[in-house]
Amino acid sequence: MTLRRVSLTLASIVLASMGSAWAAEYYISPTGSNGGNGGIGSAWATFDYAIDQIDPGDTLYVRGGTYSLSSRIQIRGNEGGTETAPLRIWAYGDETPVLDFSSMSNSLWGQSSGRGIQVDDGADWVHLRGLTIENARDNGIWSGASHGTYERMVTRWNGDSGTQLSGSASHNLILNTDSYENYDPSNNGENADGFAIKFTDLGPGNVVRGARAWGNADDGWDMWESIAGAVTVEDSWAFDNGKLIPRFFDADALEDGDLTAGNFNGDGNGYKLGQDAGPHTLNRVLAWDNQVRGIDVNGNGFGVFVKHSTVYDSGRNWQFDETASETVNKHLLTNNVSLQGSQSDTFQSGVTSESNTWNGISVNAADFLSLDDTIARGPRQADGSLPVSDFLRLAPDSNLIDAGKNIGLPFSGLAPDLGAFETGILGDYNSDGVVNAGDYTVWRDGFGAGFTMADYDVWATHYGEGVVSSVAIPEPLSLLLVIGAASPLVSRRR
Repeated sequence: MTLRRVSLTLASIVLASMGSAWAAEYYISPTGSNGGNGGIGSAWATFDYAIDQIDPGDTLYVRGGTYSLSSRIQIRGNEGGTETAPLRIWAYGDETPVLDFSSMSNSLWGQSSGRGIQVDDGADWVHLRGLTIENARDNGIWSGASHGTYERMVTRWNGDSGTQLSGSASHNLILNTDSYENYDPSNNGENADGFAIKFTDLGPGNVVRGARAWGNADDGWDMWESIAGAVTVEDSWAFDNGKLIPRFFDADALEDGDLTAGNFNGDGNGYKLGQDAGPHTLNRVLAWDNQVRGIDVNGNGFGVFVKHSTVYDSGRNWQFDETASETVNKHLLTNNVSLQGSQSDTFQSGVTSESNTWNGISVNAADFLSLDDTIARGPRQADGSLPVSDFLRLAPDSNLIDAGKNIGLPFSGLAPDLGAFETGILGDYNSDGVVNAGDYTVWRDGFGAGFTMADYDVWATHYGEGVVSSVAIPEPLSLLLVIGAASPLVSRRR
């Protein structure tokens, strides 16, 4: 390492330390009092009060327990953070704070004032983490802000979409979040999605990663009319959406009680990519057991990209029914799998398909280690990442291994595999089938004893924005490697 590099590194550390010195930590608790000072032993009681007290760079730790709330929590346009000093509202440690809006007036169904948390346009650089939002009369979380992070959140049982980005929202990250069983009684299920990232004013750069959406009345994901804001969804799962379940009747009884099987309006798509929407991207997503369709382009004529995704056992797995004359740009589908849909998939002339199972590559149940989704539906890992199981992972003798086209994503073997999970992927230190920040944690903690520095560089290149090369980082002491970074990589299949 050169002297200049050392100096720059030390300067960065000093500046970071100075920044953190100005930041403060405060606490809120179900048993707190606004007469306290916000310290860990004198926590505040209400969110509106606490948000009024904190400044950019501060962290408001939310203690575990249930908060009984009757009105929305609003972060106004002048109450956000900055790029160097984001405003953080985080669950404390491994505690689980539940924000329960059951006490909201039933007159607020479908009204903006019935939202759980509202992050206004201008309240940028807000980081919410580890909160459960339930029983709001409208969205669980609604944001029109930018550069926000919504991490390890749960939005469930709300009266519209669980998590929604709209207005001019841009460059937000939804990470390792679950959104389930949301139902809108005002419309008998027509609008309540797991994640709604939609409407014409939506800005660019919104990303969803490591999320699950299930049991929602309408769709798992809905990008309706997001023409100006291309959305990226990756390493995420959608299942059981669009099904009429008993709790929807319970919620409907609080509004007008008119729900029947005949007037239930849920669309039942895993991922709905239109209508009149932008060039969205789906990478390595799963969709299974959705009532109507797994992935539906739904009138989006602007050219979507779906890569390395697996759709299983939905009413119709894939629906791309635009002709070339109806599209501004053709949709590009590459390295995808369709397995056991109830109806035949639909692909019209507005689609370019390359190296998918419907392009002459046979697929059946024997290509997979398991079709049992029990673990996939269960608890997340301790770090918030998706549960790991054999579900929809390729069997060792599957002809889908190495059957794909190289599109610039990391892979092992002679060519990429088809579907959402690459077998033996380079840099997958925790063996969960994707390369993400969890793999860096394993590398850092020294459990990846079979990997070399070159593997770390793959992680840093594809997922480690701002992370310096392994050339400048010593291996963890617990990595008992007897070969250096220039040595051959670990043996992988083929």
